[in-house]
Amino acid sequence: MSLNKKAYIVPHTHWDREWYFSTEESQVLLVFTMQQILEQLEQDEGMPCFVLDGQSVMLEDYLSVVPEDTARVTELVKRGKLLVGPWYTQTDQCVVHGESQLRNLFWGCRDAKRFGAVMKVGYVPDSFGQSEQLPQLLQHFDIDKCVFWRGIWEGITENTEFIWRAPNGSKVTTAVLEFGYSAFQGMKPIDCHLDGIDQKMTERFWPGERENFLFMGGHDQKPWQSETVAAIHNANDERQYSYQLCSFEDYFSVATDKPLAVVESEMLYGKYSRIHRGIYSTRYDIKKLNSSVENLIVNQLEPLLTVANSLGMKYPYGLMEKNWKQLMQSHAHDSIGGCNTDSVNRQVLARIQAVRENAERLKDITLKQLADASMKGLEGEFVLAFNPLPYQRDAMVELELVLPTRQFVLHDGDDLVDVHSIDCQLVDINAIVQDPTTLGDERFKSWYRHHIIASLHALPACGYRSLMVERLADKEADIDGNAESARDQNQLQMIQNEYLTVNVDTEGKVSLTNTVSGEHWEDLLTLVDGGDDGDNYDFSEPYKDYQVVLQASPNNIKVSQGALRSTICISYQVNLPNNLQERADKLCTTEQTAVMELSLEKGSDQIEIQIHLDNQVDDHRLQLHVNGNFLGQETIADQPIGLIRRGNDEQALSVWQEQEWTSCPVAIYPMQSVVAGETEQGGIAILTDGIREYQQYHESIAITLFRAVGYVGKPELKYRPGRLSGLPDASPDSQLKQPLSFRLALYPFKGKAMEAGLCYRAKHWLTAPLTLHNGIVQRFMVAPPLFEAPECFSLMVFDHPELAVSAIKTTEDDTNAVIFRLLNSGIQPTELGDLPSGWQVEIANGMEQPIGKATSSTMVPPQGLIALRMYKTRSK
Repeated sequence: MSLNKKAYIVPHTHWDREWYFSTEESQVLLVFTMQQILEQLEQDEGMPCFVLDGQSVMLEDYLSVVPEDTARVTELVKRGKLLVGPWYTQTDQCVVHGESQLRNLFWGCRDAKRFGAVMKVGYVPDSFGQSEQLPQLLQHFDIDKCVFWRGIWEGITENTEFIWRAPNGSKVTTAVLEFGYSAFQGMKPIDCHLDGIDQKMTERFWPGERENFLFMGGHDQKPWQSETVAAIHNANDERQYSYQLCSFEDYFSVATDKPLAVVESEMLYGKYSRIHRGIYSTRYDIKKLNSSVENLIVNQLEPLLTVANSLGMKYPYGLMEKNWKQLMQSHAHDSIGGCNTDSVNRQVLARIQAVRENAERLKDITLKQLADASMKGLEGEFVLAFNPLPYQRDAMVELELVLPTRQFVLHDGDDLVDVHSIDCQLVDINAIVQDPTTLGDERFKSWYRHHIIASLHALPACGYRSLMVERLADKEADIDGNAESARDQNQLQMIQNEYLTVNVDTEGKVSLTNTVSGEHWEDLLTLVDGGDDGDNYDFSEPYKDYQVVLQASPNNIKVSQGALRSTICISYQVNLPNNLQERADKLCTTEQTAVMELSLEKGSDQIEIQIHLDNQVDDHRLQLHVNGNFLGQETIADQPIGLIRRGNDEQALSVWQEQEWTSCPVAIYPMQSVVAGETEQGGIAILTDGIREYQQYHESIAITLFRAVGYVGKPELKYRPGRLSGLPDASPDSQLKQPLSFRLALYPFKGKAMEAGLCYRAKHWLTAPLTLHNGIVQRFMVAPPLFEAPECFSLMVFDHPELAVSAIKTTEDDTNAVIFRLLNSGIQPTELGDLPSGWQVEIANGMEQPIGKATSSTMVPPQGLIALRMYKTRSK
C-alpha cells in the first residue's frame, strides 16, 4: 500500500432547495448557514474557498432577505473565496428540455458574473444520470472541466479522471466523485471524518492504484465546521496520509498531469451510486405541465416576442427572466423528478402553473398588440395566425371563435378557408367579457363558442397573416362551413388519407399500412397495465406481477370521417387489480375505462394519438407498446441535443447482481420527445408531448404513459435491493387518482433513423401556430399598441431539413439582435447553407456573445449545436 496518498478536500455544502422540506424552510436554514460561511472565509486565511453547490440561486435566495451582505458576497467572489455557478439550479439532465439546460447555464453564469466571477467547472454532484451531451453544453459556455458523481462504472472507463467527449467532438476534462459529495457527513469530530477518508483511500471502489483522491468536504444542507482548517493542519503531522483543503482547479492540476483516456458515453449506470431511472415517469402530471410550459416559452412565446420586438413592441426582459428562473427552480433533480413529499410536489406543481399563467397572458397580450397594430384602419373582424417557425408552412390549426352567429366563413385573402367544426356551444357572454357594455346592443344576442379546425396554407416564416371572419345567417351555410360534416360510422373501422391507412378489428387491434412504401404493421398498438412495487425514485417490477392487456369490444369502436380530420375512437373497459396484493393474487376488482383516439389529418404522413383515462387503481404502470417489427435490440431517441442510439445493456445486465450494483440497469431510458425503431424498409418514430420515458423490449418499444406509487422511498425493491432511497413517507398524491391525458404521434419513415430528420419533425409537431380572434369580444382591455405593423410580416426565412430549430429569441443584451440556435441531428457535418436574407450573422457562444463570423459554408458537426447572433442589416 502506498503511503503517498493524498486527499484533496473541496469545502462545500450540497443544497437541495426542496425535498422533504419546502423552499421556505430551506431559505431559513440558508440564512444561518451563509452567515457562518461568510465569516469563516473572511476570518480564516487557511480556508481556501467554499463551493456553493454549483448553483447561483443560493445567493439569490440569501440576498433577497439579507441584502446588506451583497458587498461582502461580492468581495469574496472576486477574491475566488466563494465559488458560484455555473448553474442557476442543479438541473436534471434527462427529463428537462435541452433549451432549459442552456438557459440554466446562461442565468447561472450571468448571475455569478454580477458578483465578479463564475466557477468554470461543470459541477454536477447529484443529478440522476449525466447526458452524453453535457460536454457540449458546458463547452458552449467555454467551460472545459466537469465534476460529477452518479452514473459511471468501469464498463465505460476504469479511470475516475478522463477526457469526456460529446458526439460533436466537444471535450471536457472530467473527474468523477468516486466517493460522492459527502466526505463530512453529520456534525462529527473532524478526526471521525478523516478516519472515513483514510478508509476510503485504503479500500477504494474503483480498480487500479493511484495517489490523488478527490473528496467533497460537506454534506446535504450542512454548515462548515470551523475547526476543520486547524484539524487538517495537525493531521498532516500525525496521520499516514496527506490532506489538503483546495479548489477543483487545485485538484485538476495534479490529477490530470498525464495523458487521459477519451470517453464517449452517457452516464446512466447504477453500479456505485443509484441512478433512479424511474423518475422519468414519476408524477406524470408534473412532467406534462413542465413540458407544456417549456414548449410554450421556447417554441411559441420567444419567437412571438422577437417578432413583436422587431416591429417596435418593447421586449419584456423582466417578465421573461422571472418566468425562466421560476421554471428552473422546479428543474432540480428532486423537484422535477417528483421524488419529494406530497406537500413539496404540490409546491412544484403550483410554481410551474404560475409560470404557465404568466406566459399565457404574455402570449395573449402580445398577439393582441400585433393584431391591433397590423389591422389598424381595417373594417371587420379577423383571426391573426402566427407561425413561430422560420419557414413557410401549411398547418391544420385548431382555433376558437366567439360569435353571435352559428354560421360563419373564414377568408384568407381571396380564398375561402376549409374548416371543420369540432364543437359549437351556446355561452354566456357576461362570463367571457370583462365589460359587456363594450359590445353595445350585441350583448343581448345569443353567443356561440366555436371550436374548429382550419386548413391554412403558406403561413409566413416566423411571422403572421390575418384571416377575415364573415358572419353568416343560418340559412347561408351549415355550421361546418364548406367542410364535410363529422359523423359516426359504426360499420366502417378504417380511416385513411394520401399516405396512411389505419384499420381496427373487432377486438380493438390496430393495423397500419404505409400506402406509399407498402410497409404494413399488424397489431401495432397495445396498452399493457402492470404492477409497480417501486417508489417515487424507481420503478420496480413486483415479485408477483400480473399484467393486463386492455381490449375493446366491437360496439366500443367508432369512426368519425371528416374532410380535414378522420378519427377512430377505441373505448376500453377492463377490470384491474386495485393494489399490489390483488395483483399478486390475480384478482381484478376495479373497473377502469380508457379511450384511445387515432386521427389522420388531410395531407399528413403521421398518426395522431390521444389517450384519456381517469385512474382508479394503485401501484401500477401503464405502457403503450408499439409493436413495429423492429430490427435488432436498439432504439434511437432524442436527448438534450440531437439523437442517441441505445442498446439493451446486455453487458451490464449480465453482471449487476453478481457485482452487487445499487440498482438494476433495466432498459428504461429517458427521451425528450421522440424515440424510434428501425425496420427493413425504414422504421417508426413515436413522438410524445410531455411523456419522457420509454422501455426497450425484444419485440417492441413501450412508452410509459404514467406510473402510480404510494411512497417516497421503499426498501428492498426487486430492481433496487437494500436500503430505501429518500424517506419512508407515504405519498398518496403520487398514485395519481385523477383524469389523465396523453398525446403522441406515429411517424413511419424511410431509411435510417439518424438520417430521418427526427428532431426537425418533433420540433415541427410540437410548435403549433398561434391564433387570436380579434373581434369585438375581448376578455381583457389592453392599451392600444405604441407601434405600427404591416398586415402580413415575416421576420426571417431559413429552412434546412437537416438542421432543427432549437430557439429563436431576442438577445438578453441587445434588443436589435436575435439568437437563432440550430442543431444537426444527422450523422454527417452539415453546412448552414443560405442564411436568412437581410441579416448580418455571427456565431455566438452560450452567453450570446459573438465569437466568429458565420457564412453559408459554416459547418455544423453531427449531433452538434450552433448559435447564431443576427442583426438586421440597414438598407442604404
